Amino acid sequence: MLRLHRLWISLRQPRTQYFGTDAGTRGKGESLRNSMGDRKTWDNIYSKNSHNGFSHFDWFFGYEQLKGRLLSLISEIALGEHTGSPIRVLDLGCGTSDVGVGLFRDSPLPLLISCVDNSAPAIHAMRKSLLTETPIVPAHQDSQLEYLESDVTQLHGFLSGSVSLVLDKGTSDSLLRSGREQAQKMVLEALRVLKKGGKLVQFTDEDPDARLPFLEKLGAQPNVTFHDLALNDGVTYYAYIVTRVA
Repeated sequence: MLRLHRLWISLRQPRTQYFGTDAGTRGKGESLRNSMGDRKTWDNIYSKNSHNGFSHFDWFFGYEQLKGRLLSLISEIALGEHTGSPIRVLDLGCGTSDVGVGLFRDSPLPLLISCVDNSAPAIHAMRKSLLTETPIVPAHQDSQLEYLESDVTQLHGFLSGSVSLVLDKGTSDSLLRSGREQAQKMVLEALRVLKKGGKLVQFTDEDPDARLPFLEKLGAQPNVTFHDLALNDGVTYYAYIVTRVA
């Protein structure tokens, strides 16, 4: 079983960088796209970012753009579980994204949030930021947050059927740059750890003609819905929601 430690988050809002979305970083974002399947690429990015003063790094978009959708999903899951216990959330390939922090801060329902990444510099940067910033109380006193250095394709620390919500914001896209096998392993692990009625949410710029067959081959169909998200820098993004029914 994973040990969860309550961490208080900073009142000060660290700045957030978006690569591949803002016009000013379009060239840099495209360069990153071509090498983002390599962990060394991300280690280098997070190391440089921390040396220049901590800021959240988000691919596509950050928490504020997803806040309403994510909090609505959490409310829906809570109604389905009918337990009142904290809802287990797993953020795969979290990097230094502000999604986990935002949910911890804003969710009126109690959450147990595990943010997982195989980049040591990213996890170190997030843990350090949580310890050095001015603390605040989360929206629910029983909410907890942790950052774990771990391989998202081998979630050995998570029991099968133990998680209510799994988030994948561009992580499968990164893994696909190194071949389909690693991305497939990650999705299969995400489906394994989901509770019955739990949801895997993928945020990606991959269109349904490509993503739906990918998920279907992994046994996710027919329990997949998808939604167009707002255009960002001329690119359409999608949210694919897979619900585990058995």
